[in-house]
Amino acid sequence: MATAVGMIECVTPALAPAAAGASAPTRFRDRVRSPVVLLNLMGVVLVGAALVPKRVGTTPVVPTVLGGLALVGWALWAMAAPGRRRDGALLVGSLAAAIGAGLGSPSLIAPLIAAVLLVVADPAHTVRPLAAYVAVVTIALSAAAVGSGMALQELLSLAAGIAFGVLGGITRRQRRLADLQRDALIATSLAAERDAARAQLLEARGVAARDVHDVLAHSLGGLVLQLDAIEALLERGHLDEAAVRAGAARGLAAEGLAEARRAVATLRDPDATLPPPVPDDVLHQLVDAHRRLGATVRLTGDPSLHDLGPAHRAALAAVLREALANAGRHAPGTVVDVDVRREPHAMVLQVANAAPVGHTASVGGGHGLVGMRERFAALADGSRIDAGRRDDRFVVVARAVLP
Repeated sequence: MATAVGMIECVTPALAPAAAGASAPTRFRDRVRSPVVLLNLMGVVLVGAALVPKRVGTTPVVPTVLGGLALVGWALWAMAAPGRRRDGALLVGSLAAAIGAGLGSPSLIAPLIAAVLLVVADPAHTVRPLAAYVAVVTIALSAAAVGSGMALQELLSLAAGIAFGVLGGITRRQRRLADLQRDALIATSLAAERDAARAQLLEARGVAARDVHDVLAHSLGGLVLQLDAIEALLERGHLDEAAVRAGAARGLAAEGLAEARRAVATLRDPDATLPPPVPDDVLHQLVDAHRRLGATVRLTGDPSLHDLGPAHRAALAAVLREALANAGRHAPGTVVDVDVRREPHAMVLQVANAAPVGHTASVGGGHGLVGMRERFAALADGSRIDAGRRDDRFVVVARAVLP
């Protein structure tokens, strides 16, 4: 008995963890060549050698047959693919070993311990089936021992062998479960990193898309107005004024091209290109630029942004640029009213212009208003945009929360 248990202690530490954690290859030839199967078959050979009697005829026939069934079940379990047949082979081998050990062949406790350890160590088996399996083999061993008149001390020794297999299986089962949890945590972390990277990429693309839209709406819209004015001046023969307008259009095109290149560079590598600082008087600059395009803009209030941060400055500038571009596109020749006022905890920018019948929300199929709202939502401090028709005017109200 001591020899058999000692041999199992030497064989199963390398055997059980691999068997419990590895997934068997699908092809039989590959399974037979795998290290897991070779280790199990080595255990079958070693245990079988221990069961061979020293003299012919000294071992009863029934325990010998049961021992053979136990080893065959173990070998089939090692070589079979995971599934009911595999578990069934080990169950039959376990019962054969338990009955044989109870009938007077205590050496069969060795394959029984190995089988119990392998079954309990497999995380694929839940607690209830495992408890039922251990109870069945224990009852089979006890019933055979009682039937053969085995001494109580020897029966308890065999039962201790089953307990040894259960404890060893639990230890290896916990180790394997910890490995599975670690692998699942790593997979979850990798998935979270991929999702975060994708979200960051989408956010960068959204920012670049808003910048490109602002460039197109402002620069191209201004160019259209300038070209229309140049055409009208040429028709009236005002060549000098047309030349001035052409110079302004050239400057506007160069400015738009530079902004477009900067937006594309940001899209390629957001960290490589830093946006230029937004000056305190950016709102005044935008109003003057729109006036140079021939538009009439009435500015009231204090447009200085000296006490606002870069993000709030950029958001307000983008709103005014978009609103002026929309006014020039949808209501050319009309007066645009720009009002900047300060509240106790916010700066409010309001842009109003005539709204002709059929006026849409913004340039480019409504992407301008979407970009405005996205910019203010990104501030995440309660800043917001309200835009819509009020009677015969289209009004955009941007409320930036002050720090």
